[in-house]
Amino acid sequence: MTSRTKGFEPLLCDEPQILILGTLPGGESLEHRQYYFSNSNRIWKVLCYLTGEPMPADYTQKKALLAKYHIVLWDYYESAIRPESSNDKDIRDGHPNDIPAFLAAHPTIKTIGINGFGKYKEFGHKIARELAQKPALADVRVLRIPETSGSNKNYGWGYVENLAREWAHLFD
Repeated sequence: MTSRTKGFEPLLCDEPQILILGTLPGGESLEHRQYYFSNSNRIWKVLCYLTGEPMPADYTQKKALLAKYHIVLWDYYESAIRPESSNDKDIRDGHPNDIPAFLAAHPTIKTIGINGFGKYKEFGHKIARELAQKPALADVRVLRIPETSGSNKNYGWGYVENLAREWAHLFD
């Protein structure tokens, strides 16, 4: 039997402005207790490309990069049943985090980037609808941005420059 995988708390900073939402940490991230630990995930390369910052050497430097640019990392699911594969398509019985409540508690966040087109279809639309119904959150943008996973190499997404061009909208 596959056990329930529990995600991380949000990686929060002072005066957060951008929330990047994934699905649920993969096996390597869970093992090392770090968001986007896998070297095959290109999120850190994309953020460095966009900001002109050097590639962080460790998790402390990665957190400092996020804090400097007021970026929060979190996941849509608080927990789910996920087989060892770490494949998002295998997630079952997901229990979502309360994104509207999190945004209400952090009103400086005005942009959410959904890390992956498939994830946007799965839960980005739902988040956008929920926020539109709450006047205090209706101005929060919910953006569909391409997946940084190393497995996303179709349609030119294998190139950091192409990913970064789309991710740049987080900073508009």
